[in-house]
Amino acid sequence: MNMLRTELKKTNLKVYFKASFGILAGILAMGILFLFLPEIEGSSPKGEELFHEWDGIFMLISVLNSVSFGILAAVAAARLVIGEYGGKGAAVILCYPIKQRKILNAKCLIICVFITVAEFICSAVIMAALYIVSEIAGAELAAPSSAFPITIPCVGILSGLLSSVTGIISVTIGWKKRSVPAAVVSSFIAGCLLAQCFSFSPKNILPTTAVICAVLSTAAVFVYNSLAKSIEKLEV
Repeated sequence: MNMLRTELKKTNLKVYFKASFGILAGILAMGILFLFLPEIEGSSPKGEELFHEWDGIFMLISVLNSVSFGILAAVAAARLVIGEYGGKGAAVILCYPIKQRKILNAKCLIICVFITVAEFICSAVIMAALYIVSEIAGAELAAPSSAFPITIPCVGILSGLLSSVTGIISVTIGWKKRSVPAAVVSSFIAGCLLAQCFSFSPKNILPTTAVICAVLSTAAVFVYNSLAKSIEKLEV
């Protein structure tokens, strides 16, 4: 707990709060556009499936959230890991009389908890706002399934975890290159690939998200151990 408190004091979370609010505002604006897109211009049958049903709208919002927060997680992890261990202050942090793995664990835990909670809140707020807008504006959308109110928070949490592990994997790639941009680009590419997985079945987004999250979480465990061992070798 002392280690977590120390890392929290060192971490400027205000920057990430502002970034999270920016993501929320941007995706909310896009969500409102999705509601009325079929009325703006003609859409294909695939477009009708996505923009005329709550399942399709929620899938698009979830993908945007996952990609955006995945990039934010990569940026945060890169600043806390690559920025400290690969920068001029590395000699100082490596001289701490504490195992570097414990410090790394604290850094990554802070990132994972923050990203998961922020994405969960973002997903819930956006969907609630879209529902209110649709009721006021009279947007015609197919009624969702009875399990939809349960699906939204579950997917929000799973997507947050997915973004977190994507950030951890991306920062490991960036660490190999000792490059923050490499970590961010890796996260963006991973997000684009994951978006394709979600697009195949919008109505089954919960099981799809759960499966992808389980697979990437397992991969992240091995990748994280590799990152930790690499940093432990720097100890003096």
